[in-house]
Amino acid sequence: MYKSLANYDYARNYNCRISESIVGDGVRQVALENRFLRIAVLAGKGTDVSEFLYKPLDIDFMWHSFNGLRSPENTAPGFPCPESTFLDVYEGGWQELFPSIGAPSGYKGGNIGMHGEVCLSVWDYIVELNTQQEIRVKFWTRTLRTPYLLEKWMTLKSGEPVLFIHERVTNAGGEDEQFMWGHHPAFGPIFLDESCELLIGTENSVYPKVIPYNKCELENGRTWNWPTAYDKNGNKLDLSRLRGPSDKRYIEYAVSGLECGRYEIYNHNYGVGFGMEWDIELFPYLWVWEPACGCAGYPWYGRDYACAIEPWSALPDSLDKVVREGRGMRLAPGDSIETDLTACAVVR
Repeated sequence: MYKSLANYDYARNYNCRISESIVGDGVRQVALENRFLRIAVLAGKGTDVSEFLYKPLDIDFMWHSFNGLRSPENTAPGFPCPESTFLDVYEGGWQELFPSIGAPSGYKGGNIGMHGEVCLSVWDYIVELNTQQEIRVKFWTRTLRTPYLLEKWMTLKSGEPVLFIHERVTNAGGEDEQFMWGHHPAFGPIFLDESCELLIGTENSVYPKVIPYNKCELENGRTWNWPTAYDKNGNKLDLSRLRGPSDKRYIEYAVSGLECGRYEIYNHNYGVGFGMEWDIELFPYLWVWEPACGCAGYPWYGRDYACAIEPWSALPDSLDKVVREGRGMRLAPGDSIETDLTACAVVR
């Protein structure tokens, strides 16, 4: 028998609740749950959201890579390279990208690997609120090669299939800084299939521009109005209709000119989708990676049936190029930027 109601309430297995565990390769995990969602957060690896489960249909939206979960602390690559720091331990799911996005880069004498520092960091955390009606966990980390403190609060409320995220980045150094910031949710089976539709903005939005990545199979050197594009063979594509694993064409592109920070990826077979909303002033671009098992060689070897749809602060090539062109987010010493985003299950 529990000694007090408070003890029982902390360990409850109904309504809003929090659990802590060690998973995979010794990685600490914090799970937030209500009756609609289970959100598994890897505090021991970047605060990756490794599971975003919609309970009524038992569907996890996240992609689970062939790598499985590997701790960066326990993984020693045979021949290290700047890209492998991220790719060798990429388990799928949803990463935070900070203070750089995309290619490895140099910044003020320090080298930063692919997709930045914090996606490989061990984060501290504390449970700030734990009631049946609402739960909130604060996570935080300090970057090693750049002078930032990044704090993140994740909240679930009773009766809502919505994850609320509040974030704050602070320049803890004594110099003005520029950086990039983004989120990297990747979706996969069983949720991802040919019935999935990508909806961007609202019904009344001006059509944003599609900017092809120069290494993919879209025609280079031009832009299109969403959702129409053409591949290098002149074939017309509707980018709002996602492809199956047999397609094997590697497609990657940016979307600019968004009127609002909002998208849904909706599975018509299951009647459920994943929706995200964010501050369009801070994250004006979407980056879409849809390889459809079309990437040969390291690290995919044709095993990459996934789709990542990512709000970004700036487009690559790399942080050093973004800084040279003055396109980075800026912070003076001691200053902070705060923002909110939400992620939810969508049922029509």
